[in-house]
Amino acid sequence: MRYTEIAGLDAIQAAHHQIGNSLQSVASLLSMESRGAPPQAATILSEAGRRVRAIMRLHQRLQEGLGDLVRLDDLLGDICRDVAELDTVDRDAEIRVDIHPLWTPSRVASALAMITAEWVGNALEHGLADRAGSVEVTLAPTPDGARLIVSDDGVGARDGDWSPGFGLSLVSRLAAQVGGAITSTVDGAGSRFELVCPGVWSEPV
Repeated sequence: MRYTEIAGLDAIQAAHHQIGNSLQSVASLLSMESRGAPPQAATILSEAGRRVRAIMRLHQRLQEGLGDLVRLDDLLGDICRDVAELDTVDRDAEIRVDIHPLWTPSRVASALAMITAEWVGNALEHGLADRAGSVEVTLAPTPDGARLIVSDDGVGARDGDWSPGFGLSLVSRLAAQVGGAITSTVDGAGSRFELVCPGVWSEPV
């Protein structure tokens, strides 16, 4: 019985290691392909790579965390760095991160990771597409959970013309899955996206 338990744990660890390596390989391949692709294809490949990286980072943090719980400042900090590294355009942009050390189950962490990746990537690709500027990412506790804000001082909407694409539609679905509420402002001064989400704690529970 003892041998079976150890063997089972070894098999699980080997499987997790293989999953992590596979995700890393896919993310690297997408990044490599995006660098030599035409602009439109490069954007699609970069977005796909960003989403794979978000899943990869969540997988890594689950292996390091407390069971099903994930520490969000570590995870979302990794996500922001990955988005900056995967950006295929040499733009004059700064990403500022202020994330409190909060904890949440993997289901909520997965949604927050994907949402952060989409919002930061959107700010770089659209808000700061043709101008210098900054993106600010904050995560702070609320009485019932946490508030995630991603804002930029980019071009925003010109003449009120702004149409959300697949990424922001994905964000809406993810927020609904975890009971979150989104508000947004997009105007000539830039964009600001906010998610208030339950099921986030200052200490692991």
